[in-house]
Amino acid sequence: MRKRTGIPLNLFIALLCGLGVAGLWLVTLQRVVFEREQSIAAAMKSNTHLAIAYEQQVFRTLKAAEQVAAFVREQYLQKGPDIDLWRWVERQTIRESMFTIVSVVDETGQIVSSSQPTGRVNYTDREFFQAHRTAGEDVLFVSRPVLGRVSGRWQIPMSLRISRPDGGFGGVVVMSVDPANFTAFDRHADLGGQGLLELTGLDGAVRARKLGGADSFGMDARSLAWFRLQPTSPEGELIDHRSLEDGVERIISYRRMAGYPLMVVVGTAYAEELALVSQRRGSYLVMAGSATAVLVLFASLLMLVLARQRTAADALRASEAVFRATFHQAAMGIAHIAPDGRILGANEKYCQMLGYDGDELRERSVFELSDADSQDEIRQFLASRLAEHSPLAAPEIEKTYRRKDGSTLWVCEALSVVTDADGKAEFLVAVAQDITARKALEARLSHAALHDGLTGLPNRVMFLDRLDRVLESARRHGDLAAVLYIDLDGFKAVNDSRGHAAGDALLQQVARRLEGCVRAEDTVARLGGDEFGIVLAALARTQDCEAVGRKIIQALARPFLLDESEVCISASVGAVAYPAHGEDTRSLLVNADTAMYVAKHAGKNRFSWGGRPAA
Repeated sequence: MRKRTGIPLNLFIALLCGLGVAGLWLVTLQRVVFEREQSIAAAMKSNTHLAIAYEQQVFRTLKAAEQVAAFVREQYLQKGPDIDLWRWVERQTIRESMFTIVSVVDETGQIVSSSQPTGRVNYTDREFFQAHRTAGEDVLFVSRPVLGRVSGRWQIPMSLRISRPDGGFGGVVVMSVDPANFTAFDRHADLGGQGLLELTGLDGAVRARKLGGADSFGMDARSLAWFRLQPTSPEGELIDHRSLEDGVERIISYRRMAGYPLMVVVGTAYAEELALVSQRRGSYLVMAGSATAVLVLFASLLMLVLARQRTAADALRASEAVFRATFHQAAMGIAHIAPDGRILGANEKYCQMLGYDGDELRERSVFELSDADSQDEIRQFLASRLAEHSPLAAPEIEKTYRRKDGSTLWVCEALSVVTDADGKAEFLVAVAQDITARKALEARLSHAALHDGLTGLPNRVMFLDRLDRVLESARRHGDLAAVLYIDLDGFKAVNDSRGHAAGDALLQQVARRLEGCVRAEDTVARLGGDEFGIVLAALARTQDCEAVGRKIIQALARPFLLDESEVCISASVGAVAYPAHGEDTRSLLVNADTAMYVAKHAGKNRFSWGGRPAA
């Protein structure tokens, strides 16, 4: 009789042990998969932010090329081939140092003026010349990399069409940029030792690529996964399985540029991004293996105890001892919570996370430990977990606690309900993981994607978004709005003579003065280098915009204190008003930029409208 009874009990214990081991390994493997997916998602999000920033850098380069080419074209149409591009560069009328050569080419393909000695060079066979001669569009054309006939180096030509008064083809303005200029962004972004930075045309030709620190260009990208995806998905993320020549698996984020037939690609090595996850995976497997050994040993001992007819009381006391050890030595915070929110008990990790001892926590409720504005959400979550068979009960929640010292603690908390024999909820078990560091990192990444790192002002992305919103509001309510472009006169001299640190300090002081010249509802942004932009919302009249421009000129004309000595600069301010000078973002920005250049070429330190302002 004893034998027949003992065998089923032993089988039952073995079955429970097997289920426990299976459950343990299932949870462990799920955790490994979850952390890997979270790490991949975080890497993709980070790479997306970097792709946005890289896109803006390329956009600024292309806009600079477009502005210089438009200026040279205008002067050529006014003065003819007598323009002296070499002297303009020497006098810094053309200040963009990235362009190795700027040339004007007539309709026969001959260079009629250039910033460098060229000799007799004909460009009729070049891609950019044929493209402009065939198409009549006034857009910047970014060619594939070619070996320069003047410089003898590989360059990326960028050009604008010159049209005669009758609309016929009159030549091109062309400038060349070293492909490495388009991948210099990696100096400002940590892509790891095997990172990828790529600028590719929608024609499939790679304009510039930096792969693991090595620059290259001219490859065919049409077979790459991100290039095949961009026609239907202008931006996205993916895991590239060793499609490039170095055979490295990468996490890729790509974006197709608005306004240009180009796309930018940012990638980081999969192995580097998941290095920490791989380390934790080994730890989890070791812990799961140890726990498995403990469970098997426990089951064996229990069967041995039952075989020797140990009492149920001894087995219960042993089980309670194991529970207490597990509860207090757990790596995560664990607390028992009453249905009304009172804390019944907590382990040491939970106490350490909140800064209270066990007695202090038992005098409080989870609602008192939460911020006032999140208490209603916590009550709803608690109620949903207590509701019987609630389909809306979320397994976990990200929430904040207020520590004893007043600081904020972010946790990912899961709640499970413990019921009595009748199915009535006795208490809840809360398991909390500290995610404060992760939340802080997410906040920093979000801020960095929309703000200039030096001045703290909004960057070009946020500037364009604010302008779109202001124009939408102005159209809806019939208001006036304005855009100001500010370029600092004399900043390069300060930066060259006193060093980049002094130049950075000067830009920070300029930013603060510009903020002091506008209202709280207006937007001041740094567009790049020593250029700033301002969006003025809901103006009563266009003269208010000019008043702000004059105020800015006066504010920036006052001396600046750098290293206990004064320096003086000035500002050239261009302005446009909506709807007088344009009814969309692009036209307003182009006209404001043109107005700023008019002010600069008229003698600097002055204000210029983009056209006749409305009364």
